[in-house]
Amino acid sequence: MEFLLYLSPESTEIYQMISRRIKVVENSPICQKYDIYGWFNPNQKTMVFCTDRIVSRDNVKHYINETLLHESAHLAQYCKYKSIAPLGISNSKIQLSSRRNQDVESAVKISGSSVRQIEREAFWMEDKPNEVKYVLQKYCF
Repeated sequence: MEFLLYLSPESTEIYQMISRRIKVVENSPICQKYDIYGWFNPNQKTMVFCTDRIVSRDNVKHYINETLLHESAHLAQYCKYKSIAPLGISNSKIQLSSRRNQDVESAVKISGSSVRQIEREAFWMEDKPNEVKYVLQKYCF
């Protein structure tokens, strides 16, 4: 899988954890359907990387790692409740940049307003590998 070439050491450790629990694939049909970098399907227990889309843009390593952390946050949300629901991170703790707030709204357009808090948590965790590792260990392993 091509995306593995771009993972940081922290992300590699997280990938090794999650790949024992779920299936990880690249460039599945959902990547063609939506303008996304990744997707977690809880029903199929599959994490998708839209690697072709990511490598066609600048800053590939950054976005590959963000995508892994984001989708891994969704896995932790799933593990905690056996369906995707917010972990319960306080809104006052979740400070998002305007770009990430726009990304939340893009996700809401795809999946509906019920995912707003779920996506807020995942976008907040995108640059926090230690937080992601913690919630994965707490709820999944």
